[in-house]
Amino acid sequence: MNEDEDPVAAFGSAEEGNEPLKPYIDPTLFDTVDKDAQIELLTSVFDSITLAGVDYDLKAQDSATGKRYTLLKDEKVVDIFVMDSSFTDNVLAAIEKDKEDD
Repeated sequence: MNEDEDPVAAFGSAEEGNEPLKPYIDPTLFDTVDKDAQIELLTSVFDSITLAGVDYDLKAQDSATGKRYTLLKDEKVVDIFVMDSSFTDNVLAAIEKDKEDD
């Protein structure tokens, strides 16, 4: 989660709006998943990560075909995702599967 494990510092607050999500937005996908939809998907993911505990983190990396999102737990890779309409469901499923495996 970072920012000393404080969810507000790591992911922002209502006062900050969507500013903390900007590094996660993938403009290459605006034809298929517009900015507002991405914000909605990412907000749900970060809410779930916050509820799941400070062990989880989501990193975004640029690639030749758009962003890749890596779900980490204790700095170890749990799974890697691309942004699509199932993004939130895929990340939540990976968190649940990881919890079951522990």
